[in-house]
Amino acid sequence: MQYATAESIPYYGADAIAASINPSDPTSARVEAGRKFVRSVADAIASNRSLIVESTLSGRSFRKCMSDAGRRGYEITIVFVFVDTVDVCVARVAERVLKGGHDVPDADIRRRYYRSIRNFWTLYRNLADSWVVLYNGGSRIQDVSVGSRNELTVRDATLHTTFMTLVESSDD
Repeated sequence: MQYATAESIPYYGADAIAASINPSDPTSARVEAGRKFVRSVADAIASNRSLIVESTLSGRSFRKCMSDAGRRGYEITIVFVFVDTVDVCVARVAERVLKGGHDVPDADIRRRYYRSIRNFWTLYRNLADSWVVLYNGGSRIQDVSVGSRNELTVRDATLHTTFMTLVESSDD
């Protein structure tokens, strides 16, 4: 979001939309926020506006927006950030709540974790012009792999193997 602000590019994220709908209980607004998120992104694409989108990619509904953007000539880059266990995600959300941030039910986090990884690798990266996978489970963020539609460059073989193991274990 800081990059979007610095570059004056509109930022779209379902969590931010949920917080604007119901600041005291964003979780209760997540269904409405999800719908509004997809509509807002689709409208921005239809208007040929630059945009930055934050998504877990745990669902498949964003596929249409990305396909539309590609057809309209957008350059699509995905930065996919992962951690190696779902428990890290649960702990980070708990930390965020302690700092006044919004909560996400543990069951939702656990359900979305593997779906996000699988959907990025099998669906969304193929719709992007370029992509990068970053690992954020340690003391610093690490560059794992980068690619485009026909290329893959592994920058950290150990973490890439970890990521691919998660992809392979993510079958629902």
